[in-house]
Amino acid sequence: MFPDLPASELPAEQLIDQACKRFAGHLAAREARRWMEIKVKSNKPIGVCFMGDPHIDNNGCNWPLLRRDIKVLEDTPGMFAVNIGDLTDNWVGRLVRLYADQEMSKKQAWKLAKYLMRDSGIKWLCHLLGNHDAWNDGPYLIKANAQPMVPVEDWQSRFQLVFPNGQRVRVHAAHDFPGSSIWNKMHGPTKAAMMLEQADIFACGHKHEWAINESENAQRDFVYHLIRARGYKFIDSYSDQLGYGSQKFGASITAVIDPTAEGVKRIRCFPDLPEAAEFLTWKRARA
Repeated sequence: MFPDLPASELPAEQLIDQACKRFAGHLAAREARRWMEIKVKSNKPIGVCFMGDPHIDNNGCNWPLLRRDIKVLEDTPGMFAVNIGDLTDNWVGRLVRLYADQEMSKKQAWKLAKYLMRDSGIKWLCHLLGNHDAWNDGPYLIKANAQPMVPVEDWQSRFQLVFPNGQRVRVHAAHDFPGSSIWNKMHGPTKAAMMLEQADIFACGHKHEWAINESENAQRDFVYHLIRARGYKFIDSYSDQLGYGSQKFGASITAVIDPTAEGVKRIRCFPDLPEAAEFLTWKRARA
């Protein structure tokens, strides 16, 4: 006669109970991030700088420009920032060989990433994970090095800035939006504005080129702003091999938001951060 040996695994009913609890938790976390509210303390105008792909450890990262922009973000009252993604190269698979051509080590890259996300004086609204960030242990390292309470979202984030006077500005930021065209670099964001939930700003990066579009949807009755930031990788050997040019401007795109204005006066977008900071400072002084 064989002994009655206990099972080492949980019975099916307990596994189902755990699965139900897990699903409830995942669903609650997902819904809480759907147009999450970020409360602004005053009705003065603010700036939101959408920082394009930094690739801070790449030899082609324009660090003189990035250093200048970090200081502008630190020193300008009312200025906030959103990290569009691809903070480091974080090479994976066959691309790991590219580390041999880089002068900055992976350890140094993450030291600079920690500085940018936590130790600099930038007032972050959120960090997005781009395709480079999603490789290896990138998501865990970014979440560990981000400032406390600053959301780190996978690929996209939908949030709304809520002002004391009741005004709300909805921002749909993504590393990129689906859809592309060789003739229209804003095809993806335009498609998002036409087909997805209504937002005031649709912002993205990823393609290493910049553009700003502003228009009005008469059928849905809202003005929308489309933003694509080129990022700070100004030298790219792969693009050079294919014969692509390198744009000089739009590393970041900044939206200056005035919650006391209406229509097209409420949001103004700038491809040059110092100019945006100057305009924001003037607007806040008037307020």
